[in-house]
Amino acid sequence: MTIKLLILALFGCVLFFLGSALFHLVRGRGQDDRTVWSLTWRIGLSIALFILLFIFAALGWIHPHDVNPHS
Repeated sequence: MTIKLLILALFGCVLFFLGSALFHLVRGRGQDDRTVWSLTWRIGLSIALFILLFIFAALGWIHPHDVNPHS
């Protein structure tokens, strides 16, 4: 259960930084560095989440499932 919460927390952070970048882009009209900073964090967290999902699946801590398991 804690691994699922970690995954959800990282995904929530990714969405937060995406929204933050949009806010700074609209508010500052792209003239400040906060938009780039937010997008950089979003990309870094997305890559970390992707790698963690592979590690957790390889360790057997999470189990991927089929989209259509009854076929």
